[in-house]
Amino acid sequence: MKKIFVDYRKCVACKACETACAVAHHPSGSLFGLVGDARTQVNIRVLGVEHEAFPVSCRHCDPAACLSACPAGAITRDPETDAVVQNPEKCQACAMCAMVCPFDAISFKHTHRALPGREVAYKCDLCHERLAQGEEPACVQACHSGALVFQDSEPQRQSRAVASLKVYLLGEGEEPPLFSMYRELRRKTFARRRMEKS
Repeated sequence: MKKIFVDYRKCVACKACETACAVAHHPSGSLFGLVGDARTQVNIRVLGVEHEAFPVSCRHCDPAACLSACPAGAITRDPETDAVVQNPEKCQACAMCAMVCPFDAISFKHTHRALPGREVAYKCDLCHERLAQGEEPACVQACHSGALVFQDSEPQRQSRAVASLKVYLLGEGEEPPLFSMYRELRRKTFARRRMEKS
């Protein structure tokens, strides 16, 4: 099965993935429709950790702790795409799923998919409706730096394990061109901000 993989070294914190996700999950399906809408659902968040950026979303674990923890049966696995999906009509907002999620990928709010006046849990659904039509997830399609890729999980996991072993044993590591310069500029920017605060 295919999954979304993240290469944080390539993330430039442009947040195009967040915007694409919001548009894909908004009833209007347009950028103008979601502007100023408090019920807009964004299933991916780009977090800043020191001078790095990291896109955080559901990893569709197998086994999925959130699926096992949900007492209402609101979380299920799509048999076609292997995505862990949430049914907002069954969600009781008990937060059991959020408590057991190791990736902090589950949030709560009153979304367009929720029943009127109710806050529910929401998270990445792997754009399983887009996958059924042969398209990639919206965030992957919007990522122009290559930080998000949608690939078969086993070959990707093996290639990353080999790459990590090479780095660990031989000190070999590849970085995209100009990224080292970009990362150094970000380090200097964060260092300057710290100096200004102190």
